[in-house]
Amino acid sequence: MSDTPHRHAELLTRLASQVKAEGELPVYLQLRQALTAAIGDGVLEPGASLPAVRALASALGLAPNTVAKTYALLQDDGLTENRAGAGTHVRADSTAGQQSGLLELRRRVRELRAAGISDAELRAAVDEELTG
Repeated sequence: MSDTPHRHAELLTRLASQVKAEGELPVYLQLRQALTAAIGDGVLEPGASLPAVRALASALGLAPNTVAKTYALLQDDGLTENRAGAGTHVRADSTAGQQSGLLELRRRVRELRAAGISDAELRAAVDEELTG
């Protein structure tokens, strides 16, 4: 997966299956979650370029401003950086993956709370994973 076109094709397939107009969350937040997960899972490795805003928007049937808004959020999250004239890249430092994982954990905790899981049950499950 070292060549950019192949990497982008795999990413686009993944994003197309995860970002839906009829989803509960706004599309830009779905895209943010999907890209955050792709960084955390290593589909987008440190230093990897993200597709150009217009190319991603076209491939997913989104407005370019939607993708640009998502890219700005990823930069605010510390996961990506914009390079003048070179587009958006996953941050090369090792904290990008860690930040991605923590963001995903926080998102899942909110979802589990909304599903009725108590804080005590969540703590017990985390403690079990950490000690087991």
